[in-house]
Amino acid sequence: MIEKIRSKWSLVEFLLISLAIVVAFLPMYIVYSQKITITICLIIVELVNIAYYFWKDKVIKIFDFIIRYRYILAIFLFIFLVMFKISGSSIGIYNTYFPSEGKNAQNDVLLGESRSIRSDEWMVHTPYYFSQYYNNYQKDSNLMSLSGQDMIIGYNAPVKDISILAKPLTWGYVLLGNEYGLSWYWCLKTIIFILASFEVCMIITKKNKILSVLGAFLISYAPAMQWWFVPHICDVFLWGTTLLALGYHFFTAKKRWLKNLYTLFLPLVASVFVLALFPSCQIPVGLIAIALLVVFLIRDKKDITFKKKDIFRIIFMVIVALIILGYTILGSKEAIELLYNTAYPGKRVSLGGNYTLDRIFTNLTTLFLPYKDSNVLNNCEVSTFIHFAPIFLVLFPLMIRKLKTYKDNNLIIGKTLFIILLIEVFFMLVGIPETLAKITLFSYINRMDIVYGFTATLFTIYMINTLFKYKDLVKFKHFLISLIIYLGCYIFFINKENLEYLPIYLYLFEIVVFGVILIAIYKGRKYFSMSLIFLLLIISSFTINPIRIGIDPIEDHELVDAVKKLNEEDEGYFLTTNNIQISSLLLANGLKVVNAVNFYPDMEKWEVIDSSKNHEYDYNRYLHFMITLSEDNKTRYKLIQNDLLELDISLKDLSKWNIKYLVTPIDIDELNWYEDVVNYQLIEDIQGYRIYKLKWRI
Repeated sequence: MIEKIRSKWSLVEFLLISLAIVVAFLPMYIVYSQKITITICLIIVELVNIAYYFWKDKVIKIFDFIIRYRYILAIFLFIFLVMFKISGSSIGIYNTYFPSEGKNAQNDVLLGESRSIRSDEWMVHTPYYFSQYYNNYQKDSNLMSLSGQDMIIGYNAPVKDISILAKPLTWGYVLLGNEYGLSWYWCLKTIIFILASFEVCMIITKKNKILSVLGAFLISYAPAMQWWFVPHICDVFLWGTTLLALGYHFFTAKKRWLKNLYTLFLPLVASVFVLALFPSCQIPVGLIAIALLVVFLIRDKKDITFKKKDIFRIIFMVIVALIILGYTILGSKEAIELLYNTAYPGKRVSLGGNYTLDRIFTNLTTLFLPYKDSNVLNNCEVSTFIHFAPIFLVLFPLMIRKLKTYKDNNLIIGKTLFIILLIEVFFMLVGIPETLAKITLFSYINRMDIVYGFTATLFTIYMINTLFKYKDLVKFKHFLISLIIYLGCYIFFINKENLEYLPIYLYLFEIVVFGVILIAIYKGRKYFSMSLIFLLLIISSFTINPIRIGIDPIEDHELVDAVKKLNEEDEGYFLTTNNIQISSLLLANGLKVVNAVNFYPDMEKWEVIDSSKNHEYDYNRYLHFMITLSEDNKTRYKLIQNDLLELDISLKDLSKWNIKYLVTPIDIDELNWYEDVVNYQLIEDIQGYRIYKLKWRI
């Protein structure tokens, strides 16, 4: 009788999951143009669900095979993806600003769409990396500034020196050029993040493979990670997670060759983690990694294989890391000082207490951000991780006594994550005094919500694993009360802005799904609950970054061809006006663009036009800046936002930058320009952009 009931429940779950798969792919089908690709993906996921229901044992064997040989398979997958030049870049946005009838007008996006909000990637990070090809991967580049930019500090761009040992994501650029380099960067970053997250979840769950796979994707494909995938924020979590996994396995590895392998990799990963240069996330992630490593080793002290000769391995790792970091930091000392002494972001001090209670929950709009832009802040800022930490924070204290009676040695992991979460929540909601913030280095942490989401996800994986393992940890009435309060909070958090963004029934449906998942977890329905969580992830994050082929949107433009040809005949600095995108496009193609984005201030450029430093606050920052040409020959500074300056520049000041070419959408004949100041010649007019050659007379 019991078996029949179980069989019926299994059938119901199978049918519900089949329906949920269709619902998960429906928003993609409605919004994106790649209908055939989406249909194929839907069919594949449905077939996996069908196969698991009818041939569970065979599917599990295939799954075990994939897990066992995951590193070999990952290498082949990486090679395959790079061969076909697959990336997740949003460079397709350039086609919207600079349309072309060439091959880039064709659809080179396999799934999803380019995101204009990811300008840090397509307008800054990628052009910086691409420009290094034309700079012969030298450490210093004058392509985007007069005084030069240190390219190790500038987004950790590919540089041919010892620092590249700690930057494996950039190796493809140096070895294979820009097109394959872009693919190398995206594919390797994604694969390493999935593998490292899997290893950490395997440690937390004590080798629960299926749950660890779910955890790997909940971390690496978390909406917050995908919206911030490039550049620094995701890097910190990627390398922090990798460092934690490698550190644990170094102390527990039983085979000498593995020990040697970890000894080789650990100093490189430690170096790249430090060189991420994003302290607002580095500090908390580093502290979390250290705390977890300690409790992992305390729990698994019987598995530790550390011997006296391992001390020499540690000494070797420290020396290698210090050589890489010492060489890099000392060689870039001046640039680092400039970076951390800028008005923005270097001078920010965070004391916490600036978040509302709803930020400790998964944002209800997160699931829909790939399909509709947020109506508050932007998609990146409002995105979160998918987790159930608030209800688990309530349930965990109720479970501790029974876990002690079961002598569960994994309890120390739960306690550690619980305490870390309480500290993070306190900092977010209440805050701490400035003195304490500076002592603890929390003064640097202005992204605690993202760090909290990461910890909350790890805690969610721990709690799911624990609830699956033990059936009677929490009484049903306590669970039900907690669930009602948890879901009630979600309903309470639905505000006016939410209702302007989406109709209330979508939020209520989402809340119901959360409730169903939690009940399924409590009841031990493993496949059902984990499938629904994974489908939530598919909806919310799998299409945040497009799956694209090649780099045509950067290279295939008539305007680019024209300015490159002109520069080959007579090299000089370009200035672009009335548009902040065109400077990045030209930089990506190796042109010297004086108003391209500067990662830290180009003081030589500013001091010649502002010798008294009256406007130092405006340009002393990580800076995008748009140039307009002054009609009354007076220079004006206007800070539009923290990282965007509008400069209305006079001819007198412009002459000090020794600009040779001007690329602009305006007709400068209409301006009050005089031949005794500058001679100008219209070289070409392409798709609304005029290219002028300038000859200064002052």
